[in-house]
Amino acid sequence: MATFVVHIRYGEDRELLERVRPDHREYAKALADRGVLLAGGPFVDGDGAMLVYEVPDRAELDRVLAEDPYTKEGVLSETTVREWKAVTGSWLG
Repeated sequence: MATFVVHIRYGEDRELLERVRPDHREYAKALADRGVLLAGGPFVDGDGAMLVYEVPDRAELDRVLAEDPYTKEGVLSETTVREWKAVTGSWLG
């Protein structure tokens, strides 16, 4: 399995963001229930969010991101993906 940190930035249309947010959060909860989304949430300044995924590979992450309502509805202005290797922390048990 691979771990990816994804930084998303919202576009200018805040009404669209608010309208799509419930569907995005429902999708995120389903991913969390399956162990795909380890953590996620918006930045306090409202500029975007950070999400941490665990998937078999980058191709699967791309599929997961493409199915996100934020992506499908054009809410995002930018998505940055970085593979991450956690070496310490409470998540590691």
